Amino acid sequence: MATGTSGGLLDKRDPHAQSVFKHEILKQYMSRFIAMPGKSARDNRVVILDGFAGSGRYGDGSAGSAEHILRATRRFASTRTAVSFFTEKDRKNFASLQPVVQEYAEQGLDAQALFGPVQQHLDTVIAASDGVPLFLFLDPCGAGLPFKQLTHVLGSQRRATKPPTEALINFSADLSRRMAGAVEKGHTDQALMDETCGGTWWRDIAAEVRRNSKSPDFREVVEAVVQEYARLLGEATGMLSATVPVRKRLHHAQPIYHMVFFTRSPYGLWVFGDSVGRAKQVWLKHLGVLEDDECVDQDTLFPVAETFKSIIDGQEQEARRTVTANLQRLLEEHNSFKVVDRTTEIFGKAYGSATETIVHQCLKELQTAGKLEVLVSHKRWRERVIARPR
Repeated sequence: MATGTSGGLLDKRDPHAQSVFKHEILKQYMSRFIAMPGKSARDNRVVILDGFAGSGRYGDGSAGSAEHILRATRRFASTRTAVSFFTEKDRKNFASLQPVVQEYAEQGLDAQALFGPVQQHLDTVIAASDGVPLFLFLDPCGAGLPFKQLTHVLGSQRRATKPPTEALINFSADLSRRMAGAVEKGHTDQALMDETCGGTWWRDIAAEVRRNSKSPDFREVVEAVVQEYARLLGEATGMLSATVPVRKRLHHAQPIYHMVFFTRSPYGLWVFGDSVGRAKQVWLKHLGVLEDDECVDQDTLFPVAETFKSIIDGQEQEARRTVTANLQRLLEEHNSFKVVDRTTEIFGKAYGSATETIVHQCLKELQTAGKLEVLVSHKRWRERVIARPR
């Protein structure tokens, strides 16, 4: 039975290590969702659902996902109307969540804590979001909402491009590993995974990857399954998707889960990519202060934070090289294009590392070098139409 990852599955040395990246993504993107779609929405109204809200706040007083969302809505309280719902089915967690939500409600925010599984409250949330933007944050510990139910919500009830609907879903890598390992050992009754994935297709993918893989672990299975899940759910709902692996530590080869983002707008993909790039820098800086991190040589003469700063700098340089190469290829392949319309191709393998600032720098450098011409100008690079020089 899934509970939210804010509910207690945490690293003993650093209780928030595996959540820092995820929460920073949420913080970065939540503010932009409220600000951007909310600007043109009816009554500047947006609706947000945290479907596995956990306790809302950790025992040491630091914010969980629910409080990060509440803080974002409070920042925009004077210009936006954000209606937020927080569902939690664990009684102990709900007993902690409710006063956190009430604390912000008393400050004038439209926020509700709802007891019970998220499925029980979806109709309420959908009704509240009629005609306005909706953001779903689904962060279970284990299996999430069934594929069929997600396709109904995202693909039927919220099928239209406008008002926008977006979702950020935790897809458990640990669950994929366990289920694939069980099937490999002959334990074929894995109905929970079948329900989560919307069929048995994941079994065939797992078997094929294992046959062709030289790796003794299930990392390639996990990646193949989550990518196909994102593709199928996107196809069923008419949405674009992006997947971001989340690890406890930088040197861990296998993620503990992926955050899978769904949107119908290339702007959503662009802004989410920038949010993830910024969040990753925060996460790396957080790791830099963990003296017990195994990937750092304990005999080094340099402070851990300096070591991680060099890692951040190195990843930025690699992202810049990747984005530049992608832009040059696109300029060769197309007569002209609007930058934001090629988001996934521009970011490429740097999606999750490259920020909007890095992309802007790459575009400016190509323009300065005479390798890029702006056909339609705009104050934002993502809005510009660019081409090869004539």
